[in-house]
Amino acid sequence: MIRVFVFFILFCFLPSFFVQANQLNVMFLNPGHPSNNPTGHFWPNVNYFMQEAADDLDINLTTIYANRNHILMKSFATDVIAKKPDYAVLVNEKGVAVKLVEEITKHKIPVFMLLNDLSDEELSSLSAEQRQYYAGSLIPNNFDAGFSLAEQLHDALVTNKTTHGKVNVLALHGDTTSPASVARAEGLNSFLNSHPEVHLIDSTVAHWSKQQAYEKVKGILKHQKVDIIWAANDAMACGATSAVASYNLLPTMRIGGINWDDDIPEGRLAVSVGGHVTLGAYAMVMIKELSEGKRKPERVEHSIFQHSNIKAYQTFMSALQQKRFNQCNFADFLSDSDIKLTFSINNLICE
Repeated sequence: MIRVFVFFILFCFLPSFFVQANQLNVMFLNPGHPSNNPTGHFWPNVNYFMQEAADDLDINLTTIYANRNHILMKSFATDVIAKKPDYAVLVNEKGVAVKLVEEITKHKIPVFMLLNDLSDEELSSLSAEQRQYYAGSLIPNNFDAGFSLAEQLHDALVTNKTTHGKVNVLALHGDTTSPASVARAEGLNSFLNSHPEVHLIDSTVAHWSKQQAYEKVKGILKHQKVDIIWAANDAMACGATSAVASYNLLPTMRIGGINWDDDIPEGRLAVSVGGHVTLGAYAMVMIKELSEGKRKPERVEHSIFQHSNIKAYQTFMSALQQKRFNQCNFADFLSDSDIKLTFSINNLICE
């Protein structure tokens, strides 16, 4: 199910600057690394899906990487303005995107937000002219991801645990400012509020890093009994797993994360919640339709998240590991295609 929020202050007609006649030039400011790194495979895989879709949709996609350096990311407006793409795709990591949007839209370049949108307050802070160049956004339901991860970990624990009573949870957060991290934490808190027997005994920020998670969890386990480790991404979950293994506590604990990273050995985590790694591809579909006047700027929240216990998970991960999504035709997700596929994990498995 997709919940769509039409950007209320846009004109009821599509502004002419969104409509392009020639090949689209799109520039993506990726906040992550171009290859595998201690924060996981998520951002390289986001780019992989975007490129596969861009190839099918006749879009020229250029990507620049911030390497998880939000200070470096602030300087990227200069690169975008110099290249003057038809659209810039930004991610509001650590709340730095609003300054980028201000600078880029001053030069009449439309900006599309992916995975982390501007807040309502940030959007309202833009001038009326700048808001005309806000081309919409596509985000996953991160609240649901945080809640689902907690629920799946709890179910996995009680299914295999003979004792009943208090359950101790340790939470590993990515940061305190990115909308995705905040919403995932809110999902966890909602689960905790509805399960009084589950107690949050510690909560810490590990900056999306496997190594930082390892170090923090190893220290916490010296003085805390933990049943569940809830991590806001898979890299931190894997770091936690290594720390738990050093104390020989793996059989008694349930650990999970978010992202569906493609390098996690089978059985390493009790559960991973993911699917949103694909949303860059759907962003390309949305931008293509915007450029042709077939879509108005919208703020779209997509319920793409699934947990790793679904039947489609192994098939999806195998295709991702082997980079076989070139077998899909992402043009089939266009609203005027003959097939008109709904964008979903099941419909991405094209075998």
